[in-house]
Amino acid sequence: MKKVTTLLDSLLQKYDKSVRPGVGREPLVIKTNMLVRSIGPITESEMTYLLQCYLRQSWHDERLKFDLPNVTEVTLSNTFLKDIWKPNTYFLNGRLSVQPNITVPNVFVRIRKDGSIYMSRRLTINAKCPMNLLDYPMDSPVCPLLLGGYGYTMEEIIYRWQARNKSGVDIYDDVTMSQFDIDSIWTTNNTYSNLIGTFSGLEVHFHLKRHIGFFMLQTYIPCTLIVCLSWVSFWINRDAAPARVLLGVTTVLSTAAVGLIQRDGLPRVPYATALDVFLNVCIFYNLAAIVQYAAVNYFTKILPKEGGSSDDEDESTNDNEARGNDVMPSRVPRKTGCPLLFCKCFLGNFRFRYDMVEFTDIAAGNSVSSIDILSRYIFPFSFCLFQAFYWAWYLGLKPY
Repeated sequence: MKKVTTLLDSLLQKYDKSVRPGVGREPLVIKTNMLVRSIGPITESEMTYLLQCYLRQSWHDERLKFDLPNVTEVTLSNTFLKDIWKPNTYFLNGRLSVQPNITVPNVFVRIRKDGSIYMSRRLTINAKCPMNLLDYPMDSPVCPLLLGGYGYTMEEIIYRWQARNKSGVDIYDDVTMSQFDIDSIWTTNNTYSNLIGTFSGLEVHFHLKRHIGFFMLQTYIPCTLIVCLSWVSFWINRDAAPARVLLGVTTVLSTAAVGLIQRDGLPRVPYATALDVFLNVCIFYNLAAIVQYAAVNYFTKILPKEGGSSDDEDESTNDNEARGNDVMPSRVPRKTGCPLLFCKCFLGNFRFRYDMVEFTDIAAGNSVSSIDILSRYIFPFSFCLFQAFYWAWYLGLKPY
């Protein structure tokens, strides 16, 4: 111990920590590798992610060579790092990254007799993760981590991945995330240029795959069931206006509430995500069920429930009698196209309804509407067709 202490004192006696090793000669190579301890959480609203890792770096410093019998390397505490030169590595896309200091600063250094230095730091990194949420929640985000040297150009320092494996980045086997799987890890050496010069750097990209199970249970299945619930109105008697209208409004509000909850944790991006498309289509189907009842009420609900002339006809007849006019004579119904019928409905054409009263079977009353019968097939079939196209598109058939 006395020999090691004496050795360290002699090495640092004339050591200048402000000067990099090998100054004035070839660039100093900083070999780097990482061991990932945990990833997450990933925050979509801020497009950031949290990473805890061991950052390991090694370089050669001839000024720290030593020759001590039976000693090939010396492991030292973090206090020794204050007295030697070390690379000023930083994260280009980092924000609020910290080094844990409990119970002591999580860093150590080893010095070999040939002047090789190995340094390991435990870091908690908060980094930016740009995301394209077009396919959310069926997306596969790629979260990058960019490393580089602050102030030293490529003529002075070059960073290299020290590949203990194919990528230079190891990860613990027990690393898991609640919403993602780690699909792959891709690393590369890179350079960055600005007005000062060209700098060496490293990149690691974490390719992730989002789990869709949570969204199936909390969004897709409930919204699908709510849409199916809106179709129940097609089997309710068209005279039960409060029941059909209340059912339609309830399904619209329920779907809108689910959408607001799911959008709460997302950034306000200017485009529609896959989840937005699904929710908006569900709201459209719920609104269409309400509009469908309006069409049923206007085109087919001519007589009151107990039979006889409708209220509209009675009111019109009373008005005509007050003016001394006769009731309009019966006419043979004419076939009218769908666009014209829609126009009459939109403009509130009462003459059209009076004409329908003339040819209504009073004894039969209000039977099941043909619009309701047709809707029982069109709505489920078209929604199933949308579901098939939706999942096929977002799960692999899209061109981008």
